[in-house]
Formats: sequence, C-alpha cells, structure tokens
Amino acid sequence: MTTRRSFLKSLPLSGYGLTLDAASASKPEGNAENHEELLKLSPEPLSPFRPLDDIHVNSVVVGRLEVRDGDHQVYFRSDAAKSFQFAAAGALGTHSVTLIDAEGRVLSRRLFQLDCQTDIDDEGGKFRRLLKDLEWTMFSDGPVSAVRNGDALYTGFNTWVMDNTNTLKGMRYFWPEVKSSIDFYMANQREDGMVWENFEPCTPAETDWERRFGYGGFVRRIENGRLLLRRAPVENHVEAYLIESIYTAWKTTGDTPWMSLKVDAAIRAVHYATSDPYRWSEKFKLLKRGFTVDTWDFLCASESNLVGGDPMVIDLKKTHFGIFFGDNTHLVSSLRKLAEMLHAAGRESEVAGMNALADQIEERVNALCWNGEFFTHWTSEDAALKLDLGVDLARQISLSNAYSLNYGVSDERCSAIVRTYQRIRQEMPSTSPGEFYSIYPPFERGFESENAKWEYMNGGVMSCVAGELALGAFEHGFESYGVDILHRYAVMARAHNGFVPAILRGKATEPPARTFAEVNLRDLANADTGAGRPGVVGWMGEPENDLRAVPHGRQSFRGVPFDLIDPAANAQRACIAISSAEGFARHVSIPVHASARSFYLLHTKGGDDLVGSLTVRYADGSTSTEYIRAGVNIGHWWGPADGEFDYRSGPTSPDRLQVAWRGANQKFGNVGVYVAGFSHPHPEKTIASIDLDCLETDAKWMVLGLTLSDAAMYLPPWNDVSFGMPNNWGAAALTAALIEGLAGVQDQGAAFSRVELTPRWLSSGVSTATVSVRYPASRGYAHYRYRFDPATKRIEFAFTGSAKRFEITIPLPPGMVAKQTLVDGEEQSSRIQAAGSSAQLAFIVEGSGAHMLDIYLA
Repeated sequence: MTTRRSFLKSLPLSGYGLTLDAASASKPEGNAENHEELLKLSPEPLSPFRPLDDIHVNSVVVGRLEVRDGDHQVYFRSDAAKSFQFAAAGALGTHSVTLIDAEGRVLSRRLFQLDCQTDIDDEGGKFRRLLKDLEWTMFSDGPVSAVRNGDALYTGFNTWVMDNTNTLKGMRYFWPEVKSSIDFYMANQREDGMVWENFEPCTPAETDWERRFGYGGFVRRIENGRLLLRRAPVENHVEAYLIESIYTAWKTTGDTPWMSLKVDAAIRAVHYATSDPYRWSEKFKLLKRGFTVDTWDFLCASESNLVGGDPMVIDLKKTHFGIFFGDNTHLVSSLRKLAEMLHAAGRESEVAGMNALADQIEERVNALCWNGEFFTHWTSEDAALKLDLGVDLARQISLSNAYSLNYGVSDERCSAIVRTYQRIRQEMPSTSPGEFYSIYPPFERGFESENAKWEYMNGGVMSCVAGELALGAFEHGFESYGVDILHRYAVMARAHNGFVPAILRGKATEPPARTFAEVNLRDLANADTGAGRPGVVGWMGEPENDLRAVPHGRQSFRGVPFDLIDPAANAQRACIAISSAEGFARHVSIPVHASARSFYLLHTKGGDDLVGSLTVRYADGSTSTEYIRAGVNIGHWWGPADGEFDYRSGPTSPDRLQVAWRGANQKFGNVGVYVAGFSHPHPEKTIASIDLDCLETDAKWMVLGLTLSDAAMYLPPWNDVSFGMPNNWGAAALTAALIEGLAGVQDQGAAFSRVELTPRWLSSGVSTATVSVRYPASRGYAHYRYRFDPATKRIEFAFTGSAKRFEITIPLPPGMVAKQTLVDGEEQSSRIQAAGSSAQLAFIVEGSGAHMLDIYLA
C-alpha cells in the first residue's frame, strides 16, 4: 500500500506548474540495449500497469533515473541512487525507465505499458456493480450497427441520430469508435441543411415511408435505391442532436481537424432549423412543432386527424403549431457547443454570432415557457386552441425539463426543476417505480393509438430522465438527491437481473372489479393428464411423458380461478384433447348458456404451431371464430415460456397469454400449461357454446379449464417493464450521472487535456474509491484514489491523467473546515466554495504526472 512518504518520493519534478528540462534525452545512449539487466522493475512489467501503481526500481550501479510517459514527457526524475520508487502516471502508452550516469550517458532502459479502462472501485461495491450493469445494458442493444454508403462503411450505436447521440453519452467511456455515424449523416445532409433522422434498408418498390413522407422531401433513396433516409416531418430536434454529437465526438477523440471539417455542415443545419417554415415560428422566433408528447414523433389524435390520421405528418396549413420548450433549450445548448467548436477551429469571427443567437433564443423561450417551477410543455401559436386531453396542460412536466438541467439553464431554474421532481415523488402513485416520468400527469385521452396511460410516453418512468435528473442534481447542489436516484437504480438493476430497462410502467396495473364463473368440463373430458387407460388417451399420447403432477380441484392461476378435474374421480378423464390424431376428439362443443365480457382457457399444445379453431356460438345463431396459434393464444407444454424472465425488452408474448403452472414429469423438469384470455367480441349476446375444432395437422390441443368473466380480459403483467425505446440510451444517461456526477470526472478540454475532478463520495456515504475514466477512442483518461478517514479527520486524494491542468474541487464533510492543505507535499491555499449546507475546496494543479492532495480537517 502506498504511504504518504513513499508517494511523495514518486512525485514528478514538474510538480506544481514547473517545466522539466528534458535535455538528457538527447545524450548518447551508449550500449543501453545490452544492459537491461542493470535495471530491475518490481513488479515485472508482464502486463500493463494501471495509473498510480507503485513501481520499484533497483539498479546494479548508482545512477540517475528518468521516467517518460506515452507522450515521451518526463514525469519522474531522481538523484543518483541504486533504489527508486515512483507511481506510474501521465499519458497512456509505452513508458520508459532510463538509468543515466553522471556524464549523462544512458546506461540502461526498461519499457512498460500504462493502460486503464473505465472502472469504479468503491467501498462496498454498490456503484461498481451499477456501472457494470449499465455497461451491460448499453452493450446488449447492439452495441453497433453498420451501413454501407458508396465505398465507405459506417458504424453507430443506433440508426437514429437522437438515439445514437444519447447513447454516445455513456458508450464513449467504453467504445473506440464514436465519429463514424456522424460522418454518415454529414455525408448525406440535405442540400438546404436538413438532417435525416434515421435510415433503413428498402426494396425497389415504393415504401410506406415514401407514401407518407414524400410530400415534403422527407425521404430519399441512396445506395442504388436500397437504403432509405427519412425524417418524420413532425420532428424538430434532429439538427440540435447532430451538433451535440459532433461536439461529443470531438471532446472524446480530441480530433480537432476532423471537427473543423464538420462545422460548416452544422452551420447549415442551424440555418435550416431557424428559417424553414416547417421548423421556425415567425410569430415567436423559436423552433416550432405540432402537439406531441415532449420530443417524441407522434401527434395527439385530434391533430393527427387534421392531416389524414398520420401522427407523424404535419401540414403548414392544417397543423396547429406551437413551441415545445425542449427543442429550444436543446438548440441553445447546441449553439453554444458550436461556438466552442468554431473557436477551437480558429474561426473566431463566427463565435460571437453563434453565441448571440443562443442568447436570443434562450431569452425568448424563458419568457414564453418558464412558469416559475419548470418549463411548460407546449405553447400554441393560436391562443384560442383548446386541446381536450383530459389533463391540465399547464401543470404537466415533461421529460425535457430533466434534459434542460444539463443544457446550461440558469442555476435558479435548475433548482426549481429539481424541486418539482422532488414534489412529484411525494404525490405520484404509491406503486410508481420513480418520479422520472415521460410526462406527468399523463394524458387521459388523445394518445390511445400509441400509448396506454402509464405506459411508454404517456406516463412511463424513463431511465434517461433519471440519469439526466441525477446529473443535474449533482451539478446544482442536490448531491444527496442525485445519490438517491443512483441508489434506486442500483436496486432496480439488481431486481431486473443486472439490467436497466429503458421504461417502466408509471403505475402498477390493477385488475378490474370482476366476478368469475368456472365451466364444468367433466362430462366432456376425454383424456388423462397421466398415462390414460383403455378408451381414454394419455397425455399427448406419449407414454411416460405426461402432466400427472398438475394440481386439481379449485385453483387460481394469474388471478383467474379454474376448477380442475381430479382424474381419479372422473375415470381418468381430466381434460379435453383435440386433434386429428387417433384417440383424440376432432370436435368438442362446450355448452355455456351465459353472457360474458371475456373468458379464459387453461390449455397447452404439442406438435404443430397452428393448433385449431375456437368458435363462439351465440343464442341468436351468429358465430365468431379465432384460430389457436402458438405464441398468440397458446404455448407448448414442454419448456413453457413467456415474458416472465425477459427483462431486456419486457414481455415477449401478449399479456393475454401467460404460463399458468410449471412442474416436472418423468423426463423433464419444466413442463406446464398456459392461461389465455379471450375478449368476447359481442358481450351483449348470450353464448350458447364454445366449440373447439382440430385442423389437419399433427397438433394436439389439451384444454384443462374454462372460466367466464363479467369484466374485460385482464392478466397481470409479469414485470413492470414498459416498451418503446432502446435501453442503451437510458443506461448511457445514468452512466454519465455516475461518472460525471457522483465520481465527478468531467472533461473540460478535449480527450481529457484539461479535467475537472469533484469526488462527491461523501454524499453517498462512501469513504474510499478508486476511479478510472477512459476514452477508448483516444488516449484521454483521468484516474484518482479518494480516501476519507473520519478517525484522523483527513482526506487523501491522489490523481493523474492525460491532462496538463487539473481543476480539483473537494467537498468537505458537513460541519468541518480545512485547517491545513498540502498539494504534492507543499502547503497550499485554496478557494472555499459553498455547496449546499457544506463547503468545498477548489484547487488548480498544473503539470502531468502523479499528484497528491492532503486535507487535514477540524
């Protein structure tokens, strides 16, 4: 373990803003290659060292030592000695340890590799586990897709600009390629500056997208007509997202020449967004769109009906346009990022104009949309427009409020937004998994074709909102709230098998008030659940492979009661067996003579997936028929499966079909039956009978129970997972909150050329943590070890990285002050800043290599 004394021995001579003389590097090397045995490294460099690893050097002869990093910069020198110790630090790559004699000749040189990956090792391991779960979640969606355009191949995390940009926030810490998808969209940008939002393969025949979007040039074929570029006309965030993605890729790679080639395309995108009649409100001088749920791509029903029922289509004469605040706060942020890129590209004359446009849009959106607590979702250009959606639109808070926390909105407004989410947590349904709603309160009507209430974009709970909210909380003085969000998602990930679903239901489903009536099948039963007997076919007609372990009598499966026949009390006849096979019934008519709104079968199948037909016969002579098909309304009895264990994307089978019972038999430990719900198409009619018929296949249809209900068909979902968006982008937002918020590692340059470190572990109750944050797309990284010892009242903070300038902020324990501060062994003054109820110390440390901060508290 590194002690303070041993660590100080390893400090670089450059230390605190000094410049090293590297003249010795030009001295003759002599025959150093033949004298590696003069230097012994411990441990031996058989694999790469990690930053701040202690390396012991022993020399056969007395000499001076010089250690250079992956950029060939000296970060450690020593006086003449035979034994040395230093901490590996500085730029990643090949490091050299050189022994030099008194005349400046190189006596020996040893090489080792320095490398790291993004990782967190915290006391207790909760946040390390969360990071691993988030990494898995991001990687499980892809992690990349590929497209060919001409002779070039492009890769990305998603085929949508929005999704790819949001995923990049987290994947840049794990993946080596971040520019390719941007290159694809820039290469195909429309001539007027419009940015396509996604692409997909297509056939030579006209696609439905072309039928729907062709009117405004919102589709285009490339790749000899086999690849379709498209843009949902209703969308108005794509240009801002592409600018953000260019900026993020530049920050990740440090590739300024590449970025400089993209800024003209970004400027064209800005011009399109702020001038095109589909995008720009001349009334408000802000971005406009039709009424959608936040930034999503579908109109409410009343607005969709104005344009022929297509929820993604807008019409300049028919659509009611308004100002969605999130389009505008995002554009403001992207404009300021573009100004920063113009500055770095040496185009200083254009910087002021871009910042001025950002300021103007920000002033207008604040004046129009800020209500004192949060940004109002949507403001119509037509003040007389009244949308009947069953909710007070002025009191709805939508997800882009959480995103706006990280778009440069003022601290006062950010604090109000965070407090609004804290209020929602107090008033939301008791069964809600969190306050991280797509929109709250949800709409009562108007989005039925796309969303049920509390699902997806109509009140679903989104991991991306949680991530953005947590990051904003850390940045605006609500550290304990940010930690609480991460704690809750750590628990949530464990509950979902180490996976973080993108969207959860905003409220647990509730069964309707209902009564049931079980139908007696005893007189119709013609098969055994066991081996059978003469005249009664055994289960599936397969000896020693049956369902004899299934319970009998009154049972309840997934909330539905069934009366299961005891074969011993019914001449071994326990179920109805329908099939064209010998010994089975080809047709069975079950008398009902009752009305019902729904009914449920307890059944299963073997053989062919197309099983048979179910016909409801009514007292008035009319009928209604549904075919019984695997995966729709029936499942196989051998290895029964549904969505119970799939936490990646939610249920894979409809809610109307669920495994009801599992057990074991003579050959297999997983056999069972399903409950399937059927909505009665004519509940006002009396059901005379329900008829079951086989098809001419090898299918075997086994029916164990039938139950009627006076309520709509309902089976409880197996889990709380909703649907509608990739999981990787929500996990990326939480990754950013964990790395940039709690661990406090933020890139203030490019490729971590200048880094801000704010370890907020005290707010989480963690006393020790080691953090590595790496961009695989470059050699940029930051690494630190943090330790707070309450017994000695001391904070130790060792750090290094690729940066030449470190901006350090150390939160202090509540009620404590710093009585002495040492930076690299020398007493230093620091700047004290307020941070909520406590204080924090701020330092600037110049110079590459390893650094140590010691803070003694009182």
